[in-house]
Amino acid sequence: MKFCPKCGGLMVPSKKDGKEILKCSKCGYEMTLSEKEKKEYSVKESKDKSSKVLTTSIVSDKEGRNLSEELEHEREEYYKEIGLELLREEFEGNEEEEGRED
Repeated sequence: MKFCPKCGGLMVPSKKDGKEILKCSKCGYEMTLSEKEKKEYSVKESKDKSSKVLTTSIVSDKEGRNLSEELEHEREEYYKEIGLELLREEFEGNEEEEGRED
């Protein structure tokens, strides 16, 4: 792995005019690859099946849950909190105005 002599960015292999070069990922500085470096930067694919990451598409069991009811309940709670906060701000604002009149 090489780093850019100008900015220290990572030099990545790419092709330009049919030639293989190293190009800085930050500033775009380019340098040619020697034959030895070409071999070092060749892409290799592993056939080892144990290195694969297994994933699942099931996040949770949907049985016994009604998602639309849960979302509606969360929405109600959210609006209730906002309403209470607005009332609290309005009430505090009225108290400040009454204190100035006295």
